[in-house]
Amino acid sequence: MDATLSETQRLLRDSLRDYLRREVPFDRIRELERAGGMDEALWGHLRDAGFLGLPFAERHGGEAGELADAAILLEELTRRACIVPFLETVAAALALERHGDEAIADEIVRGVIGGTVTLAPAPSAADADVPAVAGGALDGEGRFVDYGAEVTHHLVEAVADGEPGLWLVDARGAGVRAEPLQTIARTPQAHVRYAAAPARRAGGAEALQFLRRAGRALCAVQCAAAAQQALDMTVEYTGMRVQFGRPIGSFQAVQHHCADMATQTLAARFLAFRAIWNLDQGRASDREIAKAKALASRAATEVTMQAHILHGGIGYTEEYDLHFFSRRGKERALAWGAAGECLALVAATLDEVRPWR
Repeated sequence: MDATLSETQRLLRDSLRDYLRREVPFDRIRELERAGGMDEALWGHLRDAGFLGLPFAERHGGEAGELADAAILLEELTRRACIVPFLETVAAALALERHGDEAIADEIVRGVIGGTVTLAPAPSAADADVPAVAGGALDGEGRFVDYGAEVTHHLVEAVADGEPGLWLVDARGAGVRAEPLQTIARTPQAHVRYAAAPARRAGGAEALQFLRRAGRALCAVQCAAAAQQALDMTVEYTGMRVQFGRPIGSFQAVQHHCADMATQTLAARFLAFRAIWNLDQGRASDREIAKAKALASRAATEVTMQAHILHGGIGYTEEYDLHFFSRRGKERALAWGAAGECLALVAATLDEVRPWR
């Protein structure tokens, strides 16, 4: 894998970064957190700029780009603490496009590109019964559904006649009730209950597997992005904070901490993008993606906490922007599989690892 961004990818990154710097200040993020809901204006810009169509096939109106292109945009959105269901919509729509029902995929992907459709994957909880579908009616619940009350559709993990798959549900239709939850990230999340909700079968086991892999890999990118933003803020702050007549960044102990943070962040980002690349190439395994997510989850919490320590008192005030990334980093570290869950998956597949030669 060549980790160097192409010229097109650099242009995409810089274009979105400039827009976010101008139009999405952190004070606006604070207002959105207080008001609840997603950033509709930003979603409109992503649509108008063509960003929503990047990873999708031309036959559905997309740009035939790479999943890495979407990951680069997601990285920038995360580094600005944006409140939009970009990961959720892209992962769900790609699962349908690549492994789902073709007619539903065309409908949904075109809706995503046009800005009229947003998606939220609704996974089943490990300690709860998986939702079931009978006669086109879905019963069950989805826990901790990101943007569950804001999106237009849910892509629900459910079983029908004993077979697992993905079912498309109108999030605003009959039989769907979303109860908003409060999380450390202060981003929209809901506990969703389905009672004979009309559902369409959108994909089988392959689509479900791709959704899990894509969601976990993209979430690893979010974790690494939160760590990177915290690191950048820390390096800037320690370079200008003067103590004992000199910037604290000149002290060897501070430099060691920053070096450790940088090493951890760089490793997490590399593994996350390697997982994204392999997923796009059809080579990814659950083990590889789990390793990337485990390392990224640790970076999202450990790097951001070290950033608070090096900032001192100012780092613990909500008027300072660092808290966005420690809160979001902690929540993303748990989403799509916490470090412990991912390492348990890796441990369960050790017999598949080829020995060194």
